[in-house]
Amino acid sequence: MVNVSRVILSPRLGAQSIVVHRYRGAWRQGEFVSEKTKQLSTLGIVTVAAPKDLQQLPEGDRITGGIKVLTKIPLQQTNPNGTGDVIIWREAKYKVMTVSPDIDYGFFRSICTRLEGDGIG
Repeated sequence: MVNVSRVILSPRLGAQSIVVHRYRGAWRQGEFVSEKTKQLSTLGIVTVAAPKDLQQLPEGDRITGGIKVLTKIPLQQTNPNGTGDVIIWREAKYKVMTVSPDIDYGFFRSICTRLEGDGIG
């Protein structure tokens, strides 16, 4: 396959600075306590998530905004070691829901849903 990861870092093709807050946590007295562990800064391409990327739940449609983030580093979704990364983009917070490694092409594709903020540039 063709490695197109240079495109992800190209400002001419829309690469932007993305702030990533990575959290970890532990169970304490029956409650999950999340602890912020580090803040990362990376470059990537952010676009609006397509309807097929967003989740429809049995209890109703998810109406929060969604974005697709393409990066060279893997973002983290919720796992046994911590909660998913939180992305700050255009003054809004987004939680990483899924991460798909497009290793053949040299990048990672993440789908995020808005937590707070209006996300307008």
